[in-house]
Amino acid sequence: MAKIPDKQGVFFELDGVLMERAKLRDDGSIPFLPGALEALGRIDPDCFKLFVATSRLDIAFGEVREKDFTRFCEAFLQRMQDQRILIAKIYSCPYHPKGKGRFRRESVFRKPGPGIFKMAQQEFDLNLNRCWMIGHTTADILAAQRAEVGTILVRTGKGGQDGEFTVEPHFTEDGFADAVARVKQFELALRC
Repeated sequence: MAKIPDKQGVFFELDGVLMERAKLRDDGSIPFLPGALEALGRIDPDCFKLFVATSRLDIAFGEVREKDFTRFCEAFLQRMQDQRILIAKIYSCPYHPKGKGRFRRESVFRKPGPGIFKMAQQEFDLNLNRCWMIGHTTADILAAQRAEVGTILVRTGKGGQDGEFTVEPHFTEDGFADAVARVKQFELALRC
């Protein structure tokens, strides 16, 4: 458990939240959704550490090579550095019980399991009750709920319409920028 009660983090999925798909364009650029990059830059690094929390079904089922996703992550982190946005860590799980080859296995880090959040709690001494997950699938929301993390479902990407699980997020917003504004509003109200 966190030693300091306000060690907070914002977790977010890449696909459907920051961008349509975590894949570099032909010119090497990153296809951010409108306003997502700017919103990421508005999260106060003195209050929140930033974490990517992603289950990579595309890798598990052979649609994307692991090295291509690694190349994407390197470009993403470089872009974040250029924008002076500090990403504490990218947590990704390429495994699925029906995946292909070495990716065919169960993992506690695959959402809707809470493993990503529990690992971040251990590594960064987070207070998960003061953290947020911004996601677009019911697995994103359920994983965060299982870790007792605040949840915001965005209407971009799958917008919670994947039908995999029945969930009730704390908040539902149109997109990432609105989700960031909701976090800031909630935190401001909590401090007043």
